[in-house]
Amino acid sequence: MFPHPRPLPASRARRLCAAAAALALVGTAYSLSTPLPAQADPADAATYTVTVGSVGTWTHPDDTPASMIIDEKGDFHLQGAHALYGKNDERRWTFWKGTTIDDITWDQEASSADDNWDTTTRCNESPTGRESTRAPGATSHSEANYCDLTNMWVDPDTGDWYGLVHNEFTPRPFDDGLHYDSIDYAVSHDKGVTWTIVDHAITSPYSTKRGDTDAFPEKTYYYGDGDPRLYVDYASGYFYAFYGSRVVDKGYSWVTFYQHVARAPISGKMAAGTWQKWYNGTWTEAGIGGRESNMTPVTADSPTGYTAPENEYKPTTPGWAGQQVASGAAPATSPLFVMDVTYNAHLGLYIAEPQNPDQSGNAPQEIYATRDLSTQKWFKLGDTGTYTNASWYRWFLDSANGTSSAIVGRSFRAYCSYGCTTELMSFQYVNLTIDTDSPAQAVDTSKRYTITNADGLLLSAAPDGTLSGATTVTEDTGAWTFHATGDGSYTITGADGRVLGVDSSSTAGRAWDTPLTLTAADSTDVGQQWFVVPATGDAGSVRLVNRYSGLTLGMNGTAALTTPQRTWDRGSDAGGVSPVLTTVAAQTLTLAEFRPSPATPTAAPTQAAPTTEPTQAAPTQAAPTQAADPTAAPRASQGPLASTGTNVLVPVLVAVVLTGAGALALRRRARRG
Repeated sequence: MFPHPRPLPASRARRLCAAAAALALVGTAYSLSTPLPAQADPADAATYTVTVGSVGTWTHPDDTPASMIIDEKGDFHLQGAHALYGKNDERRWTFWKGTTIDDITWDQEASSADDNWDTTTRCNESPTGRESTRAPGATSHSEANYCDLTNMWVDPDTGDWYGLVHNEFTPRPFDDGLHYDSIDYAVSHDKGVTWTIVDHAITSPYSTKRGDTDAFPEKTYYYGDGDPRLYVDYASGYFYAFYGSRVVDKGYSWVTFYQHVARAPISGKMAAGTWQKWYNGTWTEAGIGGRESNMTPVTADSPTGYTAPENEYKPTTPGWAGQQVASGAAPATSPLFVMDVTYNAHLGLYIAEPQNPDQSGNAPQEIYATRDLSTQKWFKLGDTGTYTNASWYRWFLDSANGTSSAIVGRSFRAYCSYGCTTELMSFQYVNLTIDTDSPAQAVDTSKRYTITNADGLLLSAAPDGTLSGATTVTEDTGAWTFHATGDGSYTITGADGRVLGVDSSSTAGRAWDTPLTLTAADSTDVGQQWFVVPATGDAGSVRLVNRYSGLTLGMNGTAALTTPQRTWDRGSDAGGVSPVLTTVAAQTLTLAEFRPSPATPTAAPTQAAPTTEPTQAAPTQAAPTQAADPTAAPRASQGPLASTGTNVLVPVLVAVVLTGAGALALRRRARRG
């Protein structure tokens, strides 16, 4: 069965009906150059230009941003959800599959499964559902809880699918048409056919009981925590969940909208108790019931990037929400509300696109950026100028692979469902390009490198092109040259001129454990493109992430493969589907400059020396750092990829073994900026 067109939930429709997004002009480019505010990063004087290109049509919108994953076989999946409020309305988790987002088709098995086709029982019997109550009397809300799956992630230990669950529960808590929000998490062991909502992940710092006048004695109440936008940051080892809250006038509607963020070690697999909220500049508040800071752009007036605790909303403050804002007792709506996040490798920055506080439809899409997710200092990078909208559900997409929102390049797609043009029921994507006068340089392309993992193995190419890890390499087998593509990715070339990559002609090239190959250079082949991703807090270590698959380069003594990213070692009892490489060390890499040794001296004046090609051993490398303690104080700012400007990778350590004469040459890594 194929889903039929449907109306939005009444709450969404009322808000979006106010949108009158301006007409998108296909093929017209708009530019806006915005200098980075000095207070955001005094060391950075870069400028940025946002250019709007052609607009395309998006044909599968839903009541959530699209969630996209690639499974262990290399198959692409996309998921959405909606939960309408009426007794006989649709409440569904929908699934699609294909090669890329441009050719997806309906996933009959997953979408038509009973609890996906009708999520009513699942939501009411979930952890949040069991704590919810139904609205009294005649009401448009027929159920106690409505829940949407979003933000899926594939567990590298097992191949299982995880996702955050947005809940809208206990409707009409103060005799209005609204509800509370909270966030749970769910897991599927069979590629989305069946799901278990396991537990809470992120919940309100205030009461979510119906009519609780002890918690909310004045004219307003707190909506709770919902609408999550997940970013999986393997560079730091954390999930980052960006989510929103609202302040509601009792008996009426929303007034102010606030943005928050929580993080959890990826190794914790979204579990309850692993999440920590960002509050007052630290990650010390519990995800379940902890306090949370309202995030704000970094400006001269707000250098911290968050509302000071004494200025946050408090339920005991008298007056309506608007009156509290006017008096300075509560913050105004955050310009960062419900922002989705990606990493832009060309800029060396995380970028985000929030909902504009101006929901008239005449405002541009604003773009914000930060260098470091651990400190959450977002500055306005620019906006889309005369291309305007009032979009609610947005996500980024790397236009080179058509499957991933994790990392994008100089040019990318920005998707929108609903409120994207002058019509409410509008769905589209726009091609955006962000240029800068100081692009990121993740590696010095003038040098040749050895590629060594934390097990001490160097990437080596045999004469027949087979790749594996070796304890020593020669110039012919292990000297690699990086070439910048101009959009943040690199190609990696061996001594014979062939390029390192995977087969991008089929989805099998995206599967776990795909062997690396050396083939003739092809500038259009995304399978030959790599992102160089430095590990946050582990100076000198990087991952090489294949742009086609999103998998990272790993190796053992017999093979060099693309493997799912991880920041913890797989346990022997994990179950499910296991990749060949199961340790952090296998994929944690060091780039060291290859320096060939002098010619081998002759054994005697009358006898020619045997021909011996100089070899290079693996540099000494510390064991990789695994996922950090979420309760630890924030680390010093360090971007996940080399930052914009003059950050250049320089070798950490080079050990050159000289035949007949032992000598050790040391070079030091310098990181500038």
